[in-house]
Amino acid sequence: MADASSSSSLSISSIPAISSDLAWQYGIAVEGHRSTIICVICNKTIRRGGISRLKYHLAGIEGNVEACKKVSDDVKWQMKQLINSLNKNQEQRKRLRNEIGGSSSASVNDREEPVMDTPSSTLGGSSNLNARCSSQSGSKPKLQSFFPPRTTQGAQPGIRSALATKEPIHNATMAMARWWYDANIPFNAAKSNYYQPMVDVITSIGLGFKAPSYHDLRCNLLREVVHDVNVYLLGIKKEWEVYGCSIMADGWTNQRQEPIINFLMYCPKGTMFLKSIDTSGLRKDKDTLLEIFDQVVHEVGVENVVQFITDNDASYKVAGKALLLVQP
Repeated sequence: MADASSSSSLSISSIPAISSDLAWQYGIAVEGHRSTIICVICNKTIRRGGISRLKYHLAGIEGNVEACKKVSDDVKWQMKQLINSLNKNQEQRKRLRNEIGGSSSASVNDREEPVMDTPSSTLGGSSNLNARCSSQSGSKPKLQSFFPPRTTQGAQPGIRSALATKEPIHNATMAMARWWYDANIPFNAAKSNYYQPMVDVITSIGLGFKAPSYHDLRCNLLREVVHDVNVYLLGIKKEWEVYGCSIMADGWTNQRQEPIINFLMYCPKGTMFLKSIDTSGLRKDKDTLLEIFDQVVHEVGVENVVQFITDNDASYKVAGKALLLVQP
């Protein structure tokens, strides 16, 4: 190919990456040739197109540039995800310029990294890949979208894991077990839906991955997770206005023998915890429960409530029936 040849005639510079793009770890800029990059995996020289053309080279998308013959499946998957994310973001920026009547000239980011036209089928199902990226321009795609699945049904294991002998596998599981026991983590944590995906992402990165620090876990990462959960709950609440919801009141006693009433909300999109009320010192008669139930209904929105479900306690049933009479 005319765009990919040996790099022996060019001097390799120690020019740092001009951006934080993940693809720069697989390429080296050539001194005096801003748009020329050498692939560190196969030692091919990629002329014109810069880091964007290197992504297509590593993704194995033939036609615009010669595909890398030595790239691993992990890197190829990662580059395809980056290309899909970039294409989507630039399409959104273009639509935004059209909506606000902006000029036809490209932005700085568009000029630095042009996107090549590629059929969506070439990227291995772009509709599914784009669905995992953020729907808002400028927001970051999900981390797991840049790594191939390892333990899902039909997924192919990497060559390294497939050829691993029993000893390194045993050493890896023992290292996890020692950390587990030292941190006194409940065994039920291994049943978490996030447990195996976490391991998959870490192993996809490979050696050199630095685990989040104490400060990261209690500050930055915690804020991000709280934000994600709030966005998810907001999506559920919006469904209340469309399909309505059911309120479920569950009375129980905690480990300190304190009476508690938990309120859960159910709608077709999912179930969420609303609030918990400590009823210590309160009489669980009809009037007291009716007042509590009425407050919860108004908090959710009378127009959004389809039904109110309680347990079989006599006072709960009476208060539930009385609630129907007081609502408009």
